[in-house]
Amino acid sequence: MTDSVPIAFDNIEYLVGLIPVIVIGWVMIHEGARRSLILSRMIIVSLLVIALAGPYYPVTVTEIDETPTITVLSDETASMDIFESGTAQGIFDKLQDTTPARMEKMGGLRSDIGDEILASSTGDDHIIVVSDGSNNFGSDLAETIDFVSGTGTVVYAVIQTPDKNDLSVEITGARTAVLGNENTWGVEIRQAESNTTYKLSIEVDGSPVSSQTVTQTNPIKIVGFSSTFQLLGPHLITARISSGDDMRSGNNVFNKTIYVVPKPRLLLVSPDVDSPLYKVLRNLYETNTVSSLDDANLTDYKAVVLDNINGGRLSGSSIGKLREYTASGGGLLVVGGDNSYDYGDYLDSSIEAILPVESYSSAYAGSVNVVLVLDISGSISAHEALDDEKAMAINLLGDMGGDTNVGVVAYGGDAISVSDGVLPMSSHANRDALVDRVSKLKTGYGGTSMDEGIITAARMLDNTSGKKYMLVFSDGAVKDSFEDSKIEISSMDTTETEMIFVMLKTNVVKEREVKTDNNRGDYFLKVLADQAGGDFIQLELIGRLDLTFGQEAPDLPEGGPDAYAIVRLDEEHFITRYLNISGSISGYNDVTQKVGARRLVTTSMGKPVVTVWEFGLGRVVSLSSDNGYQWAGVLYSGENARLLPSMINWAVGDPRPEDGIVVYSGDMNLGSPGTVIIRSNEMPVVVFGGQDVPVSQTGERTYEGVIEPDHIGLFNLEVSASGVTLEDTAAVNYPLEYRDVGNDPEFLEAVKRNSGRVYNVDQARSLLFSDIRKNSIMASEEHVSLSWLFLITALLVFLGEVIMRRAKGIIDIKTRRKGRT
Repeated sequence: MTDSVPIAFDNIEYLVGLIPVIVIGWVMIHEGARRSLILSRMIIVSLLVIALAGPYYPVTVTEIDETPTITVLSDETASMDIFESGTAQGIFDKLQDTTPARMEKMGGLRSDIGDEILASSTGDDHIIVVSDGSNNFGSDLAETIDFVSGTGTVVYAVIQTPDKNDLSVEITGARTAVLGNENTWGVEIRQAESNTTYKLSIEVDGSPVSSQTVTQTNPIKIVGFSSTFQLLGPHLITARISSGDDMRSGNNVFNKTIYVVPKPRLLLVSPDVDSPLYKVLRNLYETNTVSSLDDANLTDYKAVVLDNINGGRLSGSSIGKLREYTASGGGLLVVGGDNSYDYGDYLDSSIEAILPVESYSSAYAGSVNVVLVLDISGSISAHEALDDEKAMAINLLGDMGGDTNVGVVAYGGDAISVSDGVLPMSSHANRDALVDRVSKLKTGYGGTSMDEGIITAARMLDNTSGKKYMLVFSDGAVKDSFEDSKIEISSMDTTETEMIFVMLKTNVVKEREVKTDNNRGDYFLKVLADQAGGDFIQLELIGRLDLTFGQEAPDLPEGGPDAYAIVRLDEEHFITRYLNISGSISGYNDVTQKVGARRLVTTSMGKPVVTVWEFGLGRVVSLSSDNGYQWAGVLYSGENARLLPSMINWAVGDPRPEDGIVVYSGDMNLGSPGTVIIRSNEMPVVVFGGQDVPVSQTGERTYEGVIEPDHIGLFNLEVSASGVTLEDTAAVNYPLEYRDVGNDPEFLEAVKRNSGRVYNVDQARSLLFSDIRKNSIMASEEHVSLSWLFLITALLVFLGEVIMRRAKGIIDIKTRRKGRT
């Protein structure tokens, strides 16, 4: 099979030599030289110059490798104990009879699947991974698959159904806690199967604080809990699970050590010393209250709180001091009210430059669900349009609001779910992950199954509520799937989902003999758009989509003019991760989040209430409602009362004092090294579990030691320097190999988006080799030289000129002879 592109040159710069040939010839003709001779020589020399430039006709030749090189990677690490053994060996034995194949095995308590794929990849080969995809050591698995795919290696996954269930437990959350503060952590329980019941018990410093029976139907469940410590120093939280449906007990207990530090010092700038805000801060922190920033030494405080302060009351020097303090790592919380933000002359002011919001009304575009359906067929690749299509999609992802849920589907010969469902754009991690996955999409071989892409996108939208959009990208080469796409659209409720068809204007249509409109790509997509009652857009490859989803809606409170419902918009941020926000406020400052800021809590109509960002090395929180006196009393009582300390703790960052010895340590997993970092004026002595830890200096006043634990348990950690000894406790928990149980969906998605496939065991035995052969298409570009054509032409022109001059000479001689006679 061959595909061709226009003529090209090996040394195109030689064509510059044509310019002097033309100029010299033109001058000689105008000076009286023989016109026919000069033109002939110009043509000859020009043809020689073109021949020297190395013209060639590039031809892409593709052929199928009948005996592809295959490597089977068998994951035999401890996490695979829940599956039937011998699966990889069976697949290898079947392949070995038909093609060169080899098998590599992984074992022990570390799954370095990424490293094994990297070591096994030779380029233009095939790697079959029989694994759960739980990669816990070495190279990132998804990034490795993306990388080797660029060298021509295709990775396939063979997944198994667990023979038995396995459960693991882990505690997540902050390592440090503030004395007397209610702190929140999460207990994460993972399971290999889809339904189990277990008993969850939580202890704090050896005393039971919670015991409950839990039924879990998802792979991961997070149970939040809170505790308040009244003593400084190390403390211990323990989570235990017990179930009759669990093959392994070694991952059923998790210890998390907490180090409690003194209350950090805060500076509260407020005219009100009787508000709910003031009472909470005075109770939980060492708070100093002033009425002005002018005389305050900000470096004495971990965070500054401005409560309903008018911009006119902040002098230029105070704002400059606050800006420098925040940029250097200080925390800042700015609380609204009837004398702040839009009511306090903040718009375009110096104080607003520090804040994550601007003090003008924000328009609400409505919460919507959007699925992008991208064309990665062979024709997109042939016309080099994939990068432009991905740029359009990434541009759209960057413009999506935080209250939008977005999914991505890609289709070529088959359709794949790039995003594994619709993901909330309130999470920066989700947005970054989608951008990363879209940027790494590659074209596959085969046809253009737009209908499969539409089916997959429709399934994503089935379980969503609110406005739904489906954006289908295509180059128009959809003739083979046109009728099937019409059938799929007819089966959809297009009154609920708005479909937009975007045609990329490549030269697909131009290269065909177009005799009727029915052969044109734009005709196909217009028909589909009309059938769906949607829109049709044509874009040049360098174009960008400018679309706004949803419709503006006024922020009218459901409970009347005095009740604006508040909701948690971002469920992953430190401030809101374990909080259940509910209730209504009676007022707010109408502000708009800046680019790069993150809305955490909003009104039900999307108006910002809590917005955060990082300013230099510091952290800034905007609470665009008041101190609880008039509008936002609900934020300072009940479950919501945990919001204010969460905001303060995030803004503070590290609550430990800056002077003396400061130790940064954490819990470890058996088989994985731990690190302890010390800030000290001299080289510290570190002792872990009674053993000295080697320490090296890594920076000014910064030292580091590496700990290699050899068994599970609780260990004393002592750090001594300058005559002072700090005592801490560190936990060593079960190996990471036991934490992630069951098949990892991110591994499977990485395989799919890189032209590989995912098989169950039966499919692997019957289909795998034939699919590998289909993917064993080797493409190479051959240069068919055209220099000979220009050389022969030059020779013919020269010979023609010589013959014509000879003939003319003979004719002239005969004419002269006749004249004499």
